[in-house]
Amino acid sequence: MEPHTPKSWSIHTRREIIAKYEILERVGSGAYSDVYRGRRLSDNLVVALKEVHDYQSAFREIEALQILRNSSNVVFLHEYFWREDGDEDAVLVLEYLRTDLAAVIKEAKRDGRGISVGEVKRWMIQILCGVDACHRNVICHRDLKPSNLLVSDDGVLKLADFGQYGKPCGYFLWYDPEMCHHGTDNGHVEQSMLP
Repeated sequence: MEPHTPKSWSIHTRREIIAKYEILERVGSGAYSDVYRGRRLSDNLVVALKEVHDYQSAFREIEALQILRNSSNVVFLHEYFWREDGDEDAVLVLEYLRTDLAAVIKEAKRDGRGISVGEVKRWMIQILCGVDACHRNVICHRDLKPSNLLVSDDGVLKLADFGQYGKPCGYFLWYDPEMCHHGTDNGHVEQSMLP
């Protein structure tokens, strides 16, 4: 893994952010973002501050989270900040969840204790509720994986990282995902998916 290289713009230098939030530590990074654990100064609420370095990813994520605002299985967006000089960076203030499903699975394997069937069922239901909320709002997440499924301390699972989300093609529940992704349509529709 490459060492983290500082971006031209840093969350630490934004006056409107540091006036409202204390930045505690960097907790993760991805292809288009860095995530920090922070504390809202007005009420000491611990939040995630996600600095997104790509305009399209930031725009998509903000749009999706605003649409899905009332879903209990989607991470909550408190507010966001755009860079004033028109650069591509934005900061999203999200609810903070300490871990993700990938880390939970890794820890369970390392400890040799596994994950109970009941817990797996509970998380599957929560994933399906989150995906249902997306699909009811015509949102296709497009990047569901264990590291994008955040888990709260009390076991609530929430979908996160909507930077790759897109509007589905056609009747998205009926088409093969590869057709939507590649923008082709050979007329093939899964018979089992038709109403």
